[in-house]
Amino acid sequence: MTRGRRRAAALLMTALVLTGCAASPAPAPSTPTANVDVERGITYREVDGEELQLDACLPREDGPHPALVLIHGGAFEVGDRSTMLGVCELLASAGFAAFSVDYRLVPDTYPAQVDDVAGAVAWLREPDQIDRFQLGDQLSLLGSSAGGIIALSTAASLAEPVTSVVTLSAAGDLTADAAELGTPAPDLEKVVLAYLGCDSAEACDIAAAASPVTVAAALPPTLLVHGSKEIIPLAQAEALESALAGAGVQPEPIVVDGKRHGLQLLNDQTRAAIMQFLDTSTSS
Repeated sequence: MTRGRRRAAALLMTALVLTGCAASPAPAPSTPTANVDVERGITYREVDGEELQLDACLPREDGPHPALVLIHGGAFEVGDRSTMLGVCELLASAGFAAFSVDYRLVPDTYPAQVDDVAGAVAWLREPDQIDRFQLGDQLSLLGSSAGGIIALSTAASLAEPVTSVVTLSAAGDLTADAAELGTPAPDLEKVVLAYLGCDSAEACDIAAAASPVTVAAALPPTLLVHGSKEIIPLAQAEALESALAGAGVQPEPIVVDGKRHGLQLLNDQTRAAIMQFLDTSTSS
């Protein structure tokens, strides 16, 4: 780990905690961060006349920098890139070129959200953007709650792999079989069905394709952070861990005791683990 990243690790993860629960996002306050430039409202894609934008948080030091795409939570139907701005700025202070992205929300259904984030990845890989943002070859995804599911599905969909994925409170199985993985919060099934565009879990053919456990073999190194008693049953993370291991992908699971969810899961252990994981995966 470089000296700059070591110095910024504690600050970064403090900011992650302060951004709050991804299931009910509220804009995180942006505080000026030394040696970071922020470019807001950059259009990376247009779909049916709608401009999708991202915020870029960039180290002022010369690159190339590893890129990190940040995907907000919000039950697929609320939230925007601003909820990740504090995280974005602090990641940049740690040496990453970080990009917090908007994507289409419900009533747009899967795979619209995955297509949008994949579009952001493709845009960042264009020569013009590589030069503009001084990007290196490494590009990772970090998603919280619903954003974690989108991050996993996006990573598996890309012809050119991403370097790594970090998820906070991601569900692995969106099919009707997920009922065997524990009792979720009462409204969780409605959230998933809205994302999938289905009337019932039993009659939702697309659910398997949208489930990260189904595409585990196509995933890069993945760090899974989950709460032991949170709204998404821990068995979801365990199923994803098992699928990754069975596919030959070495998952790194961390379980945080209690009911915290999404960005609330950050503590001393997860702070250090996420920074170490990102630094290792982008340095190899």
